[in-house]
Amino acid sequence: MNVEAAIFDLDGTLIDSVPAYVKMLEIILDKVHLPPVPRETVSTLMRGGVEGWKLLIPEEMKDQEDELRPKILAAANEASRKIFPKEVRLFSGVPEIFHELSSKKIKIGLVTSSHARTIEAKLLPLKEQGIDELIDEVISIDDVHKIKPAPEPLIECAWRMNVNREKSVYIGDSYVDLRAGRSAGMMTVGVLTGMDDYETLKNEDPDLIVANIGDLRNTFNQVLE
Repeated sequence: MNVEAAIFDLDGTLIDSVPAYVKMLEIILDKVHLPPVPRETVSTLMRGGVEGWKLLIPEEMKDQEDELRPKILAAANEASRKIFPKEVRLFSGVPEIFHELSSKKIKIGLVTSSHARTIEAKLLPLKEQGIDELIDEVISIDDVHKIKPAPEPLIECAWRMNVNREKSVYIGDSYVDLRAGRSAGMMTVGVLTGMDDYETLKNEDPDLIVANIGDLRNTFNQVLE
């Protein structure tokens, strides 16, 4: 198969941001005076965009949602600016796979459910390695009307890069990534460095599942050929 583009999710795929989200969650709950939530909520927040923050409001406080929502988002914005630059780490193998794709003239896209205002801080580890310049297109939650698992962000990314969706691969760590990639008509690859386990990813019938991006580099040729 003549692959024209490799499109990546960001959190849990290229960068290890789970610890940052856990710390940010603690700060938000303390600042807005909300009770603790299950750790599993972090996963939902990472993939849910703005609507995910509603989960921080307990049922008995739902009548205060209109008042609490802007406070939560403001606290999240402030915390993210402080935490992401310090806490986010690049997964091993990312620079190598980026350089390999670039050498093969395969375009590199990034589709994330993060807001544009937080992406700059999250991309700092890539900038430190000098590989942010290899990214041809970045699609954030602000660029589309529907977020993953809807295919719209991936379709938009492929359109902006002027590549054939059927000749593109989407790589992500969660079921929403694989579902979005499949719906967009792309090949899909799951990585086990995020919140979802092997069985969860396998249920989405991806073309390939790897332990991490480093393993993806070692096995990517079988997808590209």
